Amino acid sequence: MTVGVMVGVVPAMLVAIWFASDRAAEIIRTQAKQHLELKADVLTESVSRWEQMNVRILYSLSHNPNTISMDVSQQLPLVTAINRTYNHIYAVETYNLEGYVISRGNGQPLDRIYRGHRQWFKNAIAGHEITRQAVISYSTGKPAMIFSTPIREFTNIYPGNRSLSVKELQEQLKTLDYYKGLITGNYDRPTAKAVSQFQKAYPGLPDNGTVNLTTKQLLDLATHSPQEDSVDEVQKLVLSDKLSSTPINGRAKTKGVAIIGTFLSDLAHVVGAVRLGKTGFAFLVDENGAVLAHPDPNFVSGDHLTNLSNYPAVKNLLKGQTGTFSFTDDRGVKWLSYGKKLDIGWGVIILQQEHEALENEKLFLKLAIAIAIIAVLGVGGLTWILTSRIIQPITHLTVAAETLCNGEWNQRVNINRKDELGILAKAFNQMAWELQKLFTNLQSKNEEAQKARTEAEEASKAKSLFLANMSHELRTPLNAIIGYSDMLAEEFLEIELDNFIPDLQKINSAGKHLLLLVNNILNVSNIESGQIQLDLELFNIETIVKDVVNTLQPLAEKRANILTVNCPEDIGTMYGDVIKTHQCLFSVLSNASKFTEGGYVNLEVYRHRNNHQEESEIMSGEEWIIFKVSDTGIGMSPEQIGKVFQAFTQADESATRRYDGSGLGLAITKKFCQMMGGDIQVESRLGKGSIFTIKLPATIR
Repeated sequence: MTVGVMVGVVPAMLVAIWFASDRAAEIIRTQAKQHLELKADVLTESVSRWEQMNVRILYSLSHNPNTISMDVSQQLPLVTAINRTYNHIYAVETYNLEGYVISRGNGQPLDRIYRGHRQWFKNAIAGHEITRQAVISYSTGKPAMIFSTPIREFTNIYPGNRSLSVKELQEQLKTLDYYKGLITGNYDRPTAKAVSQFQKAYPGLPDNGTVNLTTKQLLDLATHSPQEDSVDEVQKLVLSDKLSSTPINGRAKTKGVAIIGTFLSDLAHVVGAVRLGKTGFAFLVDENGAVLAHPDPNFVSGDHLTNLSNYPAVKNLLKGQTGTFSFTDDRGVKWLSYGKKLDIGWGVIILQQEHEALENEKLFLKLAIAIAIIAVLGVGGLTWILTSRIIQPITHLTVAAETLCNGEWNQRVNINRKDELGILAKAFNQMAWELQKLFTNLQSKNEEAQKARTEAEEASKAKSLFLANMSHELRTPLNAIIGYSDMLAEEFLEIELDNFIPDLQKINSAGKHLLLLVNNILNVSNIESGQIQLDLELFNIETIVKDVVNTLQPLAEKRANILTVNCPEDIGTMYGDVIKTHQCLFSVLSNASKFTEGGYVNLEVYRHRNNHQEESEIMSGEEWIIFKVSDTGIGMSPEQIGKVFQAFTQADESATRRYDGSGLGLAITKKFCQMMGGDIQVESRLGKGSIFTIKLPATIR
């Protein structure tokens, strides 16, 4: 019993605990990933602010009129001030178009320093608005970031009476095709970025009438798209025409390059401050996978920056796959990482060893295992208590009850307790004693009943034998009476004594009626004794229908009834007992004629094939012959319908006074139909008539 309970309960309980722990582990894993994502978001925001601060400083240099003048005497105070104001900036310099330095913020001599071969210089001359290049400073040997931008001379707007407002300028810009492309999408990515910047951060025109950077960028893109080969020539002409209608003459002219150099130490401090447990850390890479900031100084020291483009987390990020990423490093350590890209292409990566990040998951798994063990032990202990205190006594009671059911009335249980089971055991013993006494008496009564039943069966056999013998004895003189009355009628007819013939006919009719009654009694007796057998043969259905109708036609005319028959000529044959079929049909049709006066009696005969079980199990898939007899006679009540097929029974007591008959015809018909594998059914309403339906198989087996 204990094993059964354990097998039934423990697996389900363990499955529930496993499911709960699996869901909890999934939640813990999700929280760990969200924690990495949160750290990445915070670090990304910090790096973005640092980068934007440096860009604003660079713009303040490149957009200043003193810088645009390209005069060293005007530039020097500005670059020196910037260099002294911002501690993280180690270099502030301007260069002419040939790549030679014009001014330096650190006050060192110029010495015709040439930087024209540097990539950041080439990008600025090529028109790149901001170039960011990570380098190792030659002077300090520390990792640094160079920010460069073109120095452009902007055309001033002189609106005269200042009637041109910022709003009007915006409306003019909106008419350009590149701006309409916001809806159709027919412009390149740089243009899309500029449009987005114009929509979100357009500051308008300053009081001095100088075009600001955002407006200049939009106008420049409108006339000189970065992907001119993808712009239709007609569209370029349209753009140029519309541009000429604005109060801006000419385009900005590049006059030189401005740069600032910043140490990455600030970024290193920000990145190094990100810690997750004992193994988690963060680092920053540029768009090529070079390390910009890392808590381990070995990654940002030496002659060049360490490139981690083949490191799984970095490699995954460079492919554009941001978000959570799991991998195993070359030492076999499993890591959980989260990568996020900045708009400028740099990547922030947060790492933590998986065993630590999911430590709570393992703790919960251990807790779940402990709970499962405690639960199994608890269920086992509870099952043992239930078995010893409840199940075993109940089992003893069950065995005793089964033994009692097998007739061992002296069965008793020995449970001496004062709780409910003790009360139940006491009641069981009392019940067993009462049952023993009752069944002893019952056995005595059964013996008496069996003796009486045996005597009754012998009496029934004697009655059946007597009826059979008497029927045979009565049939001989009755046949003689019928035969002699026929002979006398023929002789009296020959000697012309016609006045005696009606009396002889009455004698003959009474003899036949009495013979029919004797035959019915003999049939009932033979049915009860099982002595009647079926005599099967193939016969024509239409023949027996005509024979029965012709026999009963005089009775129908005598009762002033209209007898109609609906039997197809091709009704065919039937394999069965022709005599019993004839007798069944005769009995039903004669009853209809007898209990109907001045009405209608109809006989309908047809074949029926059924492939599915319908009203009765008798009608199951064979071919059947249906005899349906309906009349407009006296009908029957529901009580009379219930006993119409009982032997020696008619509709009611009054019926025996108005209509002759023994009450055996329908009872015998019912028995014959069932013997042949069919049945007879009746529908009737008192005063409205009756419908008797005989259903016989076309082939009786």
